[in-house]
Amino acid sequence: MFRIGKLFHLTQVVSDLGQVDKFYDDVFAVTRFYHGYAKAAGRDASLIAIGEVIMEPMTPARVANLRNQSVKRFHDRFGQHLHSIAWYVDDVAQISTHLDQHRLRLFDVTGNRVTPPNEKFAVWTHPKETHGQLEFAVIGANTIDPRLQPAWSNEYWRERHPLGIERASHITAVVRDVSLAKKFYVEVLGAKLIDERSVANRKQSAFVAVGEDTVVELAQPTSSNTPEGQDLERNGEGFFALTFKTRNLAKAAEFLKSKHLRAHPEGVDSITLGPDQAFGMTIGFTERSLPNDPRDN
Repeated sequence: MFRIGKLFHLTQVVSDLGQVDKFYDDVFAVTRFYHGYAKAAGRDASLIAIGEVIMEPMTPARVANLRNQSVKRFHDRFGQHLHSIAWYVDDVAQISTHLDQHRLRLFDVTGNRVTPPNEKFAVWTHPKETHGQLEFAVIGANTIDPRLQPAWSNEYWRERHPLGIERASHITAVVRDVSLAKKFYVEVLGAKLIDERSVANRKQSAFVAVGEDTVVELAQPTSSNTPEGQDLERNGEGFFALTFKTRNLAKAAEFLKSKHLRAHPEGVDSITLGPDQAFGMTIGFTERSLPNDPRDN
């Protein structure tokens, strides 16, 4: 049986990678461990670490005869937006076989359909079948992921950076039917349901723990006049926001203000930067702990 491990990265499609790189450097003081062009994937991208969270901002490659049009098609349709979640797994062949048994289509890095168990490195799902696109990949023998190196520590972001980031609290996906999304994550991916809650006139949510270190909020909007409802109506099901757990919300808010960013309150214990400030992405910060969070153990 397959095992889902650490979050590999959260992917964000953007229009100007250089501008986004500057934003992440200035606000988050990231560790960038990759920046380049991937011909097979048809994109230019960075891989950056914000503590234990890896982000992959990417843009369609501006080259002649673009071989893989998938990132370009995404950008043409949705503009700047969160794209997908990737997790490390111990066996791509096993998880792809498992997903195939549930009649889910799978694709390789070039966007071509793959038949299990032939793909050994990484597979991607179809976003319409899994409430947003998912990637599952093995850890390469020569990985450059800094979190997997012996000397790695997130102490700087947690203890010394003004944002006080402890970890990702959760990644939010907007879904049309939270019951169906919950069933997929729990019964197909083996996730653990840790909390369910409703926000009046806004959303009904289920929080599921996936793999070693990820919590996904499956949020079904209950009003079309909310950020989640508007995103679902405009873009369909998919990933909407990343919320960081911070040690000191007031200090984080003051720091964001010093960077000329407008953080909006979300209740008494959270703030958010909207898509207009974070290149199509919603970034939240919260002091709130999630009930039954297995990472607290």
